[in-house]
This record gives sequence, C-alpha cells and structure tokens, in this order.
Amino acid sequence: MTTKAILTSLFIISLLSSCKKKTLEQKIESLPPAQTTAVATPSKETIADMENNSFTLSCGAGCAATYTAEEISQDKTSVKVKFKVENYINDKLEVTNEETYLFYYSNTGVIDKIINEETDKNILDEYILDAQESFKEFAASLIKDKKVEIPQVKEQGNSGNTKYRISVLPFDHEAYYSTCYVKFDEKECASRYPQYSYPENKNILEEYGIKDTPTGFFMLPKINNVQPFILAYTDSDVEGYDLIVAAKNKVISSLQIAEFDGETVNDFIITRNFEIELYTRKNTTEKRILKKKYKIQSDGKIK
Repeated sequence: MTTKAILTSLFIISLLSSCKKKTLEQKIESLPPAQTTAVATPSKETIADMENNSFTLSCGAGCAATYTAEEISQDKTSVKVKFKVENYINDKLEVTNEETYLFYYSNTGVIDKIINEETDKNILDEYILDAQESFKEFAASLIKDKKVEIPQVKEQGNSGNTKYRISVLPFDHEAYYSTCYVKFDEKECASRYPQYSYPENKNILEEYGIKDTPTGFFMLPKINNVQPFILAYTDSDVEGYDLIVAAKNKVISSLQIAEFDGETVNDFIITRNFEIELYTRKNTTEKRILKKKYKIQSDGKIK
C-alpha cells in the first residue's frame, strides 16, 4: 500500500470516529432503564465500592453507549464522576472515550442538576426524559445507603421551594398529557411539569409525612407553610391522581382528582388561585363537563 493510501485510510478512520461521537451526543432518542451493577471489590474509602457502576443509553437504531463510572470523588457542593463511555454500532464496539459529570444534590438528597464538565450543559435541561431518568437513577445509586455523603448546600430565602422543582399553575391535566405524551415536547414538559419518580425520591414525601406509594409525583407552589402535591398512579389498568396537602411531617387534606378506568375520563384543572376544577366525560373526544369545584384554603384544607 502506498504512503498516500495509508494516510487516506487513517484520515477516514479518524473522521468516522469523530462522527460517531457526535452522533451519540446529538441523537439520544430512547433509553432503557438504567442498569446498576456494582463490582464486588473491597472498599478502600467511602465511595470506592460505587466505582464501575454502569448504565446504557440508546442513541437510535443499532446505536448505544454504555457509561461506566471509573472515578468518583466529591467536595462540599458536588459529586464528580468520570465515566468510560463505550459507543456501540450494531452491537460492535466502535469508539471509547471519557466524559465527566458533576452531580449536585439538595440537602434532602434530591438530585438538582447534572452538569457535563466539558459542555457545561445540565442533563436535566438538555436531554430527553428517558435520558434524564437514567442519569437520575445513577445519581440515586450514588447516595444509596449513604455510600456517598450528600453535599450540604446553604438554602437561601424562606420560600421553602427553592430546592425543589415546582410545577407551574394552572396545572391542566389535559394540557399536561398533550405536552408530555402527545406532542412529546420534552423541554416544555420538564420545565412546566417536572415530575419526581418514586421510590427514588420517596424521602421528599416522607419529609411531609406522606406514606403513599405512587408511580411519581408533582410539587405545586406553596401556600403559606403548606405544600400541595399531585400523586400519580399510572402503573395499573386504572390510572389515578390524588391531591395531597401537607405540612412538615403532617398530611392536612387529600382528594382524588382524576381517574381513568377505560369507561370514563375524570380529570382536573388546578388554577393559579388553587381552585380545583373536576371534569368528566366518556372519552377524550368529548367536551369536558365540570362536575365539582374545590379550593385549597390558606390552612391547607380542601373545601
């Protein structure tokens, strides 16, 4: 082979490797649940036994990337994880590279943001919901059983909501479903209707004395010192939503606000004034019929 031919071949290989890396960054489309497999090695320090945890992201047909934690360290504000990223095309390993992320938690252990150190982008803002969930599941595994200490951040202000992601009012279930599941507008969905998964974030509910076990939940703006939650039960044939208003370690009131049993559609709107409008109809093609109204009072009671 001539020198010119060799140089040409090397250039093509380099170009293909570069393209595949960009493809993974730009084409994350759907993800399986994060798979966490800890290697059984003796613990050398607080977080040594968390190393080599891994999860897999899919970046399209025949394209996947496995993220394996190789180095984990932490300071007063964040946990730093360096991943080995193995890029596969049709089950064949093509490119291996490294990516480093900074995991920031609230004082209660809820993941607040995950920053790509190279691009300075927040995974919880930039990636699709399935990708966010995979990273959040890994984040939860880092602090499981206190293998990683939660970095303590000084809370500022007295709003009580600054450390949480709060849904925007009005919360119209029909609009929520259209945004997140029909239009699949991931950015708008994450911004307007941020949802916490369960049991990964059960510590938030426990903080307010809520013992229910939903599929996921939403936090609404506070009313004085009480916190409204919407609990979603979406992992069974009959789906439902409950509104719960609680103070620290105490449930004040609750109300079933939606149910979908295959025969009727019962959903809701919660307005900016915390009025609760309950609607019914036979199917989603029919016009909603208002059947009852409630309001969350300043003391947290629903009347």
